[in-house]
Amino acid sequence: MNNRKLIKNKKGFTLVELSLSIAFIAILSITIALIINDAISTYRRGLTLNQINTVGMDLVDDMRATIQNSPANSMKEKCASLYKGSDKTACENEKGLKFVIVKKGGRVNGVSDNTPIYGAFCTGAYSYIWNSGYFFSDKKPEVAAAYLDYNGTLYSDFRLLKVKDINREVCMSALQVESGVPKYAYKTSDVNHFIVSKAEEEPTILLADDNANSLALYDLTSQAPVSNGVNAAFYATSFILGTLQGGINVMSSGNFCAAPSEYDSNFDYCAINKFNFAAQANGG
Repeated sequence: MNNRKLIKNKKGFTLVELSLSIAFIAILSITIALIINDAISTYRRGLTLNQINTVGMDLVDDMRATIQNSPANSMKEKCASLYKGSDKTACENEKGLKFVIVKKGGRVNGVSDNTPIYGAFCTGAYSYIWNSGYFFSDKKPEVAAAYLDYNGTLYSDFRLLKVKDINREVCMSALQVESGVPKYAYKTSDVNHFIVSKAEEEPTILLADDNANSLALYDLTSQAPVSNGVNAAFYATSFILGTLQGGINVMSSGNFCAAPSEYDSNFDYCAINKFNFAAQANGG
């Protein structure tokens, strides 16, 4: 009789209780996984933003130092070397800005006529050449920048180059191509035409093509240098630096990371920032 009571008083989990326990553990596990995933995503975006800011400030320091050692004279006198008549007058009214910065925009994959494709920033000490048309999609642009150094080496599929160029040959050659002078026009198998700029020495690659530095310069703008009438000129310059992943959009509609598509994790690695700086040219 006592044994029957002992057996009757033993308690265990019912099927309902077991199901509720499993459901609770599953919900708890999913919640923890979501929190961890969000933390990882935040960490990735933080690293990407930190990389953008660090590299961007390094480029600002490099360009500012270059400008400080560049000549302060006006570019207006160069207008007569390439333009005549009303074009020469327009060039002079712009204070010779085209000999400081040359940009090419156009339609990339049928998206926008205002997409930056390539450009050159010529300080009179060193020149910077960027080639952003390659990075908007997997397709190659119809026109892209290239650089031909002093010993005949051709650089084409690059992100950002810095070259010694005291005579502003980089901007001069780009302007000559725009004016229809075929001397610097080249054809390759994958891109219809290159704008080839020939200057004085082997270039320095400022944005390398590697996994640790997957950034590109998408656009650069500079106002015409303003001279103080003595031995200084002042530049106001800005550039857009962004990642290659995540769908960067620098079309006419704005500068942003495109919204992530379903199952797209590249958005965590997408960042874009605009850097503005002023610099004073004091060189002879």
